[in-house]
Amino acid sequence: MFTFGSLSGALASTFTGQRNNHQYKSFRSFGSRVVSLAVLCLLSNNSPTNVFNTVQASVNSDKVSFQVFELDSPLVDINWCGTTNEVILVQSSKGIIYRSRDRGDSWKKLHSIMNQTGQSVIDDETTEIGKVKKMMQNPVDESLIVFTGTHGVNWVTEDCGANLKALNSGKKIHELKFHPSQRSWALAAGWTSCEDFDDGEPCEIYKELYMTKDLGNSW
Repeated sequence: MFTFGSLSGALASTFTGQRNNHQYKSFRSFGSRVVSLAVLCLLSNNSPTNVFNTVQASVNSDKVSFQVFELDSPLVDINWCGTTNEVILVQSSKGIIYRSRDRGDSWKKLHSIMNQTGQSVIDDETTEIGKVKKMMQNPVDESLIVFTGTHGVNWVTEDCGANLKALNSGKKIHELKFHPSQRSWALAAGWTSCEDFDDGEPCEIYKELYMTKDLGNSW
């Protein structure tokens, strides 16, 4: 488990030493950004911990307060989302997505909404939705994220996770690549399985390439 008490204490001392009101406000704003950066460094650390430690230092004292938020498992990925640097999306090693809309002060687990939307698009013979394998941020629109799944169900959000839409292309996507300049275009690749072939037909395993121009609604 990591803490940033020494960093916060140093910032608090710096704040206290500022007498000029303009300088005080500037240093306070700077300190807020530094503490946010410290929290981000903690989140992106690939250690076995599954606890967020949000550290806040008082500008008038050396006291440090902590906000603790436990995850289901260690982190494997993190994304700043949107243009305001307010929303953070993180992925745990168990394929669960967590969302913060206030730079990490509070967190919401998106598993329920992903499960609910995924249920509406799964095949009739399928009972398992799967979990998130990878989250991909669009290079043209920073608010657009695609979450590829392990069982053929994928999710897309155009507002940093405030709303989610589930998609089922009928294939398990192993790789996805956004077009560098066309917002809604992407390439995806997946491997065939023996289930793709009719009875009596020989099973052949090869990679298939798909293209979409409407964010995965059609391929």
